[in-house]
Amino acid sequence: MLAPRWDALEDAASPTERLATLDAIAETYVRTQRPANTLRAYASDWRVWEDYTAEAGIPLLAGTPGALVGFVWWLETRKHAAPATIDRRLTGVTVTLRAQYKVAVERVATQAARHALAGYQRRLAEAGLVLGRGQARPITVAELRQVSRACPDTVAGLRDRALVLLEFGIAGRVSDVSHLLARDIAEDPRGLVVTVRYGKSVGTSPIVHGEHPETCAVRAWHRWVAAALLQPEGAALRPVDRWGRVGAAGLSPQAIDEILVRAGERAGLGYRLTGHSLRSGLATELRRAGASDDEIADQGRWKRGSRALQLYFRVVDRWTNNALSKLDL
Repeated sequence: MLAPRWDALEDAASPTERLATLDAIAETYVRTQRPANTLRAYASDWRVWEDYTAEAGIPLLAGTPGALVGFVWWLETRKHAAPATIDRRLTGVTVTLRAQYKVAVERVATQAARHALAGYQRRLAEAGLVLGRGQARPITVAELRQVSRACPDTVAGLRDRALVLLEFGIAGRVSDVSHLLARDIAEDPRGLVVTVRYGKSVGTSPIVHGEHPETCAVRAWHRWVAAALLQPEGAALRPVDRWGRVGAAGLSPQAIDEILVRAGERAGLGYRLTGHSLRSGLATELRRAGASDDEIADQGRWKRGSRALQLYFRVVDRWTNNALSKLDL
């Protein structure tokens, strides 16, 4: 952390030494600001990179085009990894090489690796093969209602319903909602104001009262608060044991993932319900309902003009704005 090492500046004799000390402090400080789950993912990627470089017999800190393209090839042929996994590992390794080991990984190297990955994706498509789970399926409002209705009228069921509807309403990631405190979900005469303080998309998202009880996140939240006797400083979403007793700690992202999977299975969705299903589902359903790009971005705390958001829009627009509809077929 920054504060314990700040005193080191007093021991530096010259401005040059002080600047070098401050650079070291800054490096540590910036690294500690990354979310814990991101750091864990990067550490996992680096362990895989260590295995690759050891097997290939090349230097650990090789950031050349050959090293990175070889990494893609190794993951494809030796580990049979899905393209999405390779993409993620490339990012983690590149960040670690640059930030932690000060390796000057040139853009030509990362571009070469991405081209190799694109070739792998093309070959899979030509062979009709799909590796990994692929993109999560966006949930629809009709399916959201189905999930809500399937939640039992128990303390755990009230928790599950509140979780699903809140996460959908704010287009939240599981890491977003796992860190919510009860005080982060503020009452308003018009509904709720949810403040995401931790994660990739911090900010506030207002949730208006729903017209239908089974899909109203405000009602679901109130029922869960009453059943769990939540206090403002405690976690918003908590574990519930088989006897209906509410735990004190918050739910981990993994626990939320498991709750969502069970909720989807209970409702008979026919696909794996994930946090990304809820996040992308809000975007696609709002698009179908005619909300503007900026309205959708603001609700889900996306940056206006976000490329990721535009990809969600294409899921809807490819049908509503289909070029073939202009023909008299």
